[in-house]
Amino acid sequence: MLTTLARGLSAGIAGQGVINNALVESFVIHARALLYFLYAESPHPDDVIAEDFLPAPDEWAKIRSPKTELPKTTHKSVGKEAAHLTYARLHVTPETKGWAFLQIEEDIGTALSRFLEVVPKSLLGPRWGELKKQWADANKERA
Repeated sequence: MLTTLARGLSAGIAGQGVINNALVESFVIHARALLYFLYAESPHPDDVIAEDFLPAPDEWAKIRSPKTELPKTTHKSVGKEAAHLTYARLHVTPETKGWAFLQIEEDIGTALSRFLEVVPKSLLGPRWGELKKQWADANKERA
């Protein structure tokens, strides 16, 4: 979903208006969920996070790709501009409102690719190979 939305939104598939806004919200919520999965700092006991899939819980923090500046600001912006009603929204201008869809997806994709390299395959569902191939194909098209 994240990859498809990143490409579509970057290409302007929905133009402007309510449909575009809904697609942007879908993209940023998916981005935030994946960022939390990959970089959870204070997870709740029932949250699914990357560490859950590795033999040693602290192993993931040591081997994952670092959280670059764009995902850091994306996570905060999603909270302030889409996920929560905040007064901070009043100060978001059209110039600062844009989302770097492809770059956000690429940064998250780098961390997810690392996760797929190290996670025991027995812990993944039957579709993981198909999803990994789709991700690889998407990255080939970008190159």
